[in-house]
Amino acid sequence: MYLVNSKKSGLLFVAVTIIWTWGVLAVPITGGLDFNNTVTRFVYLLAGGSPSIIGLIFVLLSGDRAYIRSFLKRIITVGHARAKGLLTVFTLVPAITLLSAYASFLLTSVYQDFSILSTYFKDLTKLIIFAAFTFIFGPLAEEIGWRGYLMDCWKNKGILVYGAGIGFIWTIWHLPMFFIAGTYQNVLLIHGAIPVMCFALSTTALGIIIGHITKITDSILLAILFHFTINFTGEIIPLELTGEIIKTIILTVIASGIIYGAQGKRRLCNETGRQA
Repeated sequence: MYLVNSKKSGLLFVAVTIIWTWGVLAVPITGGLDFNNTVTRFVYLLAGGSPSIIGLIFVLLSGDRAYIRSFLKRIITVGHARAKGLLTVFTLVPAITLLSAYASFLLTSVYQDFSILSTYFKDLTKLIIFAAFTFIFGPLAEEIGWRGYLMDCWKNKGILVYGAGIGFIWTIWHLPMFFIAGTYQNVLLIHGAIPVMCFALSTTALGIIIGHITKITDSILLAILFHFTINFTGEIIPLELTGEIIKTIILTVIASGIIYGAQGKRRLCNETGRQA
């Protein structure tokens, strides 16, 4: 029986998830297969869904019925979130993306390409199908594990662990995808070190932001929805390099602010406890 809310079980979850993901993705990498290959797409599904599937397995193996019920409930409810929090979940990333695009235009005089956005909104059926696909493959397939089970294991360890720590693990989990031709990560690698660094920094920063949202709302569903806005916005409004750099800086500043606030609150609680 696995322990719940323990550092050891969290580390075991991370090890199993990364070993499985890197193991199955080694097939197309060693075989030189690109993303359009049928075998690659199949193992990509096995790898992409591993965080949530393995997370659910660990939850069920806990044997704690109350915890299992609570966990499943948090996948379908918004927890303690209020209207302002829900608005933030759905608008923060799109707002940052548009701001970054505008700032990039001011610096480079290059207009943002909105052709993909325009194409999807001309065909609402296509937009709905794309949104459903984006919701399932990524947010739903990952967050039940990352900000669900792993968050439960580490949420009492502080923002640097359940935020930056999980964000960093989330980043390195993507590592094999950089070596499969045709993937988003491989395109970043082809364009050089700066796009790869932006990906690593922004993914870690987003890990802090999502971790914060999950902690204060106690909702896995909101983590899934926020992750959805990241992927969906990134697909329909792809930024140029300058825009990506600006976006990464903004996300890093927000994440740093969250860490500073959380650390300050923790110090205050510790001082209050000692005085009491």
